[in-house]
Amino acid sequence: MAGTQRLLAIAMTFFLTGVPVNGNLEAVGVVVEANHATLGSQAATEGTTIYDGDRLTTDAEGTLRLRVGDAVVDLQNRGSAVLRESGLGAAGEFAVELTAGVVTLSVSAARAGEIVACGAHVRAVSRVRGVVRVEIVGPRELLVYAQRGPAQISYRDDTETIAEGKAYRVLLNPTEEGAGQDLSPKAPGKRKKALLLIALGAATAVGVSLALLDRRHANAESPDYP
Repeated sequence: MAGTQRLLAIAMTFFLTGVPVNGNLEAVGVVVEANHATLGSQAATEGTTIYDGDRLTTDAEGTLRLRVGDAVVDLQNRGSAVLRESGLGAAGEFAVELTAGVVTLSVSAARAGEIVACGAHVRAVSRVRGVVRVEIVGPRELLVYAQRGPAQISYRDDTETIAEGKAYRVLLNPTEEGAGQDLSPKAPGKRKKALLLIALGAATAVGVSLALLDRRHANAESPDYP
């Protein structure tokens, strides 16, 4: 009986201190700025530690900034994401699993990270500091902006590189029904690409919302020939 009471007391201590009971104590980052944002079901506050698997959300007017080593994560625009340690299984890496809204990721060679959105993996590939911005537009549609340094997007067996300062509307599985108009050239026997990138205007690079530009550019352009 005494042993049972002791176990209950330990469990209550975990609940009251907010430490995960499942034993997953891997700290990934810390909140450095929070406005109309939540961590799980609680309001996010400056100085709060973020653990592997924590869900982060912001409302329409909310912003949330995290520090992950010397990397910075900014979540906004009704954003929803889960932070994961070792996104690709490599030491020192992490992943931001974006499920809604917009996230901006700033990373260095010392603290590599990626954004996972709709099954696609997006990362800055600069040799120094890189900054990439990703917005989820639909179930299989993203807007990706290589704000500083080049960025790389991978989906299934396809990988494309986006040059610094370029922004693209990205369609995933563009040939499947409901994924949008297939604007890519067709050749007999050619494998269907899982990624279709459509160039957006240069105005995006100076801060115009990617969402506003989404439907204004109908012509596809290869990221290798901007």
